[in-house]
Parts: sequence; C-alpha cells; structure tokens
Amino acid sequence: MKNNIICFLLACLSFSSFAQKKAWYYVAGLSGASALLYTDFAKNEQKKIYQNFTGFHSSVDDVTQYSPALINLGLHLTGFSTGENAKDQLATFLLGTGTYVVITQGLKYTINEIRPDGSEHSFPSGHTTTAFFGARMLDRAYGKKYPAIAIGGYALATATGALRMANNKHWATDVAMGAAIGIASAEFAHWAYPKLKKSLDKTSVNWEPIVAPNFYAARVSYAF
Repeated sequence: MKNNIICFLLACLSFSSFAQKKAWYYVAGLSGASALLYTDFAKNEQKKIYQNFTGFHSSVDDVTQYSPALINLGLHLTGFSTGENAKDQLATFLLGTGTYVVITQGLKYTINEIRPDGSEHSFPSGHTTTAFFGARMLDRAYGKKYPAIAIGGYALATATGALRMANNKHWATDVAMGAAIGIASAEFAHWAYPKLKKSLDKTSVNWEPIVAPNFYAARVSYAF
C-alpha cells in the first residue's frame, strides 16, 4: 500500500505541458485509482502507515493548496504574458472554481465519508482539488513555454495531497479523486468558456428607465 501511494504521488508529478491533450486520461486514471483505494483493506493499510506519523501535524497544506493559483497570479502581475486576454483567463478561472466547488461540496455532503481522524465529510479532498485545479490552470497558462513552472505547480499540489494524508485528514481515495476533480474542472472551464462567451456575444440586453408621476419602471429588451 505504501508503495502504491508513492507511485501515485510520483504519477502526479508527471503532469507537464507535454500532456496537454492527455489531461482527461489522467482524470480517468486518478478516478480509477480512487475507486480501487475505496476499500476497507486500503484504509486499514493506510492506518498502519499512519502509525509512523503519529503526533505529526502541519498547517502547510492550508497554504500549499492555493500556491499554484498564487504563482499564476504572481506571474501575471510581474509581466509574464501568456498571450491570452486577461479577462478571459479570469472568467475561465472563476468558471472552473465554481465547477469544482459545487462538485466537491456536493460529494462531501452526499457521501459523508468519515475521515481517518473520525470527523465528517472526507470524500473527496477539497484541499487537493483546489491545489490540482490551480496546478492545471498554471500548466495551461505557462506549461508549454515553461515546463518547469508546470512541474513546480504539480509538485506543490502533490505535496498538498500527501500532507492531507500525513495529517490524518484524508484517505488516499479522497486525495486521488480530489486531484481528478481539480484537473477535470480546469479542462471543463477551458472547453465551456469559449462556447459561453460566443453565445453571450450573440445576445444583448438593453433597458430603458420609465419615470411617471406615480411609479418607476424599466423596459427591458433581450436580443439574440
């Protein structure tokens, strides 16, 4: 089991700009790994491994989950241009963020898996989802030209997942699914936003205020 977790973490590090068109294969692989690890046997094995970390606690994962996204923002602010419209990038980021938050929270409260430490809402790992979403967005923005930046983002995301397990807050299945959801949300946003933008560009909403002695109103027209 310990070797399987190590292999999983190393596999996460293999993401780079060279895998731009294969992201959905990684999503499928991570989802499959999550399904395989969603067993009592896997959880018992993880409990045995955790005995080596008894007493360990770190809040670093509360920071590293946002690190890839912050690096992305920092690079933009320092003038590292990606050639894409900043507003479009922000809109894509917000769409992806909304997607993974809805999916993650929906699963947490629907499945209500008990965490290794006995608390609720374990599956999937929200920290890991956030980290891998940020890493995938960073890869999309800079990975093709600067592969090292993409690898650094995935390394931080992987470290986040590892720390969630070391802190006894998540099972390996939670971390694997969190990574899958994060990457899938980034891919979905990049696919959906251009279509949404194109649709919105074809429509227009106009309104005209109407002021009368006894009331106020507005005339709204919608063209498509």
